[in-house]
Amino acid sequence: MENLINQENLEDIREFIESKISDVPGELILFGAIGSLLLSSYLNKTGHVQAGSMIGKLSIPIIGIGLAKYKDVLKSQLESIQESVQQTV
Repeated sequence: MENLINQENLEDIREFIESKISDVPGELILFGAIGSLLLSSYLNKTGHVQAGSMIGKLSIPIIGIGLAKYKDVLKSQLESIQESVQQTV
């Protein structure tokens, strides 16, 4: 079986993922990540440890992506507010 994730394909995979999530707001990604953490803890408490662990492991990168997108949104909003303040002064 061929390893599909290698150094040659890594850039293509990154571009594919970025193009798919470019329209999704950062807040929605963060809410999904929090939901997956809650689902993970629920599965762990009900005895489905392997499923809970897998979902918990997947939620960590989702949180990182959501925080990066949310940070960019906040930065652009801050810049637009600063520009409007400078125009009015």
